[in-house]
Amino acid sequence: MSESNLVNFKSIEMLIVALVLFSTLSIGFQVTEESVEIIQIDGVKGTLELNTRSAMDSLGLVDFYPGASVEIDIDVFPVIANDCDICVESPTGLILTGDVNVSKLRPIDSGGQVRVEGKINVTHLQEFNQQEFIVREWLTIDWDLDEFSTQWDIFIQHTPPKWSPSNRYDASLVQSGSETKSRVGPVIFVEELIGDAMNIRGCLPNSLNCDGINREEMNLTSTMAKPKPVEQIEINSKWMEYTPLENNQSNTSMLTSVRNLFELGNSTNSHNSHCLSESGTPQEMQSWLVSSDSSSSVSPMGLWLSSIGLPTTTVSLSNGIWTETDFGDSGCGSLTNDGKLLLGVSKS
Repeated sequence: MSESNLVNFKSIEMLIVALVLFSTLSIGFQVTEESVEIIQIDGVKGTLELNTRSAMDSLGLVDFYPGASVEIDIDVFPVIANDCDICVESPTGLILTGDVNVSKLRPIDSGGQVRVEGKINVTHLQEFNQQEFIVREWLTIDWDLDEFSTQWDIFIQHTPPKWSPSNRYDASLVQSGSETKSRVGPVIFVEELIGDAMNIRGCLPNSLNCDGINREEMNLTSTMAKPKPVEQIEINSKWMEYTPLENNQSNTSMLTSVRNLFELGNSTNSHNSHCLSESGTPQEMQSWLVSSDSSSSVSPMGLWLSSIGLPTTTVSLSNGIWTETDFGDSGCGSLTNDGKLLLGVSKS
């Protein structure tokens, strides 16, 4: 097997940055030496500076010049879901909810500045087996920002299950004096603060002239606290298979950025479409063979999640068939192998 290549999430990665750096999450615990007290992440607040075109486009802010400022104030709650029909164990995870306000918006076709106030709700669930392996994951990112609102739903089937011990060493961050610094990639500094808090500052992906010292694009404070009571929720994103269209359609456009993650081969009419059960009637459908020449993987926002104090995950982009299905204003993509859904992505 060839060595795995780490693939950037491109615009999807920037979307997740703008949505508070919380794509694939699981509860992060710390143990203080003096009190031996378990604490977990309680909230995150701070600012992001969207200084690049890709950062603006990832939020749907295509009609504005780069340079917008994002203020976030997010609370974190542990959750469990008991309504999973395909699970052996009940999925557990987090809900993140709070305010996201975007200012310094400068329209391209007019003067002045605009400010937009919005809400974000992120739900992330993981099903573990009894050996600390992750079997499945569900992620919903609901971004409520007036006419720029969007929702992403992601399903991951780990085949084989992914090893995820709670005490695994993270080699992406190294000690640098009194702070921790990113080893590679965009510059990120992490500093422990008094009162069970961490400050994370540095640069976003694809940033220009950002060194994290003289110029920074991210400044977040992550606070820790005693564990909150676990809330019981329902799994919102339930996936089903859709019948292929009789006439082959090849004009899908909703998930072009996700498509670019794969090493695609020839197009195929062997569609294997999966999407959320309430998506409606398919209008366009297109499929490609996924190359098996190399084994790729995606670690969405791994560096930033590690910095904030949250474990990360990896999505393996194995060989199979990638099918995109457009439903008018929404779209889905599914990676399947022998008819089995490995990765599902929905944008609406």
